[in-house]
Amino acid sequence: MNIKQPTRRELVYAWISMMILTVGTMIAGHVTSTRTLGFIWMSALMLITFLKAKYILRYYLNLKAASGSWNTAFNAFLLILLISILALFALPAMIAAQ
Repeated sequence: MNIKQPTRRELVYAWISMMILTVGTMIAGHVTSTRTLGFIWMSALMLITFLKAKYILRYYLNLKAASGSWNTAFNAFLLILLISILALFALPAMIAAQ
């Protein structure tokens, strides 16, 4: 079995991308204020979280070397998890609107 390992350049680019996404997380999460997040900001936060998790799975855990079904399964699980968190976040607002 000949599995291709990520190159040092790929790992550095992934790290730089994750640092940029971390700054995006800080902006979307309003880390310097005490106000609550709205649905739009929470959605942005979930999208950034999805992208960061994909980088970790793809480059640092080398999931890109796995078969397509593993990639699909991990992406589906991650997407279902983050959508569930977003739905639970929006649930109190939906109940209060009724």
